[in-house]
Amino acid sequence: MKPTLMFRLVIVTASALVIAPLCSSQANLAGDWTGTLEADGNTMHVAWHLAVAPDGALTSTLDNIDQNIYGIKVKSTTIKGSDIALSVDDDIQVNGQESHVRGSFAGTVAAGGKEATGTWTQDEPAQPPVAVHFVHSQQAAPAASGTSASTSEPSVVGDWAGTLEAGGGQLRLVLHITAAKDGTLTATLDSIDQGANGIPVKTATFKDGKLSLDVAAVNGTYEGTVNKDASEIAGNWTQGQTLALNFKRTQPQTAAAPKPAAPTDIDGTWTGKLETGSSTLTINLKIANMDSGLTAQIQSPDQAPNWACKFHCAGRRQAHGRLQSLWRDV
Repeated sequence: MKPTLMFRLVIVTASALVIAPLCSSQANLAGDWTGTLEADGNTMHVAWHLAVAPDGALTSTLDNIDQNIYGIKVKSTTIKGSDIALSVDDDIQVNGQESHVRGSFAGTVAAGGKEATGTWTQDEPAQPPVAVHFVHSQQAAPAASGTSASTSEPSVVGDWAGTLEAGGGQLRLVLHITAAKDGTLTATLDSIDQGANGIPVKTATFKDGKLSLDVAAVNGTYEGTVNKDASEIAGNWTQGQTLALNFKRTQPQTAAAPKPAAPTDIDGTWTGKLETGSSTLTINLKIANMDSGLTAQIQSPDQAPNWACKFHCAGRRQAHGRLQSLWRDV
């Protein structure tokens, strides 16, 4: 049976629109919602993450958990009374293949604000409307620093920004940590420059000033030490190799996607040949300068027509050296 494609969750950024400020009851809907979607006789697990800015503007993302698609951009989020309306129009990666998804959710919040039911209607790729049921699993906690009232341990709940130095380039990361009433921590990670938002953290623990994260989705772990006023975390990220990664507390924010910048002398599409021993593969490299630095996409048309997701180049000088065996195609 062909799996139903819904949403896009990666890893960039959710945009949100709301015209009128929310009342306090609507603001209480902020946080994480887990749900199920019934499609073709199968039950799929989904999640909705809703944040409310101080001015009442809404930001939300969607996850298709069973298909490992996280951080799906919600183009617009509207809540009026008990009515919820979400619209999605996004390019996503599904099993390494790029796809465009466009659809909408219309639903109603039950009394008490703990459950929501509605219908997901997907126009592209076209799918029959399906029922969705959400449960409010985690209410958003405010970004707080200092010491909680119940313990001398500093609080790590909130949003944290850091930069990972890797391969001569930089990756901006944002860590979101929330806490349940029993103190259990949950977290997600955004990789801004890779366009990946809402990467799930399998486990998050904080004890004796030490923060530990297991990000199984990318086979990575983090170990850090929180300073006394809980404003900074100094630690290391391990993903095949160990790299220094420090975080500073930041205000809740929506990660901004990189924007095009003035082209460099190596912007464009480059073509080369890769000798594999028994055969020769054509390799295309598409380079574009963004406000966060040079990015590139790679394609092997002899194997598949799609382009791999963007990655950051090490720098113009290193890129020049690596392009010596390629020639400009366009």
